[in-house]
Formats: sequence, structure tokens, C-alpha cells
Amino acid sequence: MDGTGELFAAFASIMEREFDTLIITYPPNIPLSYTALESLVRESLPTDRPFVLLGESFSGPIAISLSARQLPRQVGLVLCSTFARNPRPIFSHLSFLLGALPASGCA
Repeated sequence: MDGTGELFAAFASIMEREFDTLIITYPPNIPLSYTALESLVRESLPTDRPFVLLGESFSGPIAISLSARQLPRQVGLVLCSTFARNPRPIFSHLSFLLGALPASGCA
């Protein structure tokens, strides 16, 4: 998971031949919750034209959550190498410990 969009460069260059393509990247040095990431993505989505939302890896749950809100201009959802629920629920009760991790090494 990198969240930088670098892994999509080749894919985007091909897609841009036929479609307007926007890769929404996450801040690399700031740990954000899914709620904060969802807000960041929602604010970046087109409001003036139809769009298809692609959620890959850890962005899948964000794409699913946004799609469940029935965004006005969204016409499709593509999920790639992702999950719809926590793949390791046994560890979810430890999530409060994430705030203790240093964020400086996230780049």
C-alpha cells in the first residue's frame, strides 16, 4: 500500500487515451483514519461530469463506503485487489495503539 498513485502511472497513461483520469493520493506522512481518507477522496471527486470510482487495496473500503452514499455523478464502481471488511478482525480491538506509532517513517 503506498497511497501515492505511483503504482498507477502506467495504467493511467493508457486510460488517459480515452478517459479523463484522476488519481487521488493520500498524504504520505500523516496517518489518517478511514473517515478522514473518505472525506479527502469525496472532496476530490468530479461534480460536473459522470465518473467511475476505482478502489484498489486499502482504498477498496473507502470506495465501497462512498458508493453506498449514492454519489450524484458516480456511474460505476471497480474494486481491485481489495476487501469489503476487516481481514483480521481479531486485531481490531488494538487499533487504539496506532496513535502511538511514529508517522515520520510512512513516506
